[in-house]
Amino acid sequence: MHKLYFTGLMTAVLTLSGCDMFGGPSADIKDADLRKKWRECKTISNPSRTKALACENYVRECARRKGNGNLVCY
Repeated sequence: MHKLYFTGLMTAVLTLSGCDMFGGPSADIKDADLRKKWRECKTISNPSRTKALACENYVRECARRKGNGNLVCY
């Protein structure tokens, strides 16, 4: 029983450690490009589902950078 528990725990730890939970494609965007995409999202009145998800990611990245003192989107 302990061996199964240990195996499951190690699998979970290795899986989560391989993920970049706080990064992503939007974390690599330059400030000027992020500002441009963020402003573009503000002008779209009826975005597609895909565009809405992308815009949410841009907003999230803007908030993350704002928390770090970078007011690129504001």
